[in-house]
Amino acid sequence: MKRNTSPTSGTGSTEFFTNCTELRKKYPDGVPSTHPAYQAKMDRDHDNYACER
Repeated sequence: MKRNTSPTSGTGSTEFFTNCTELRKKYPDGVPSTHPAYQAKMDRDHDNYACER
């Protein structure tokens, strides 16, 4: 019998970063609103792109 377990890798889920400094360590150019790491609070100019430089 196979157990149904959820993956621990986070695939298909959101990525959480505390702030843009943390996000840019992984995504130096920021992320679009379609990206799992996007958070509206990090999109200061409301252009659907968070933490861009």
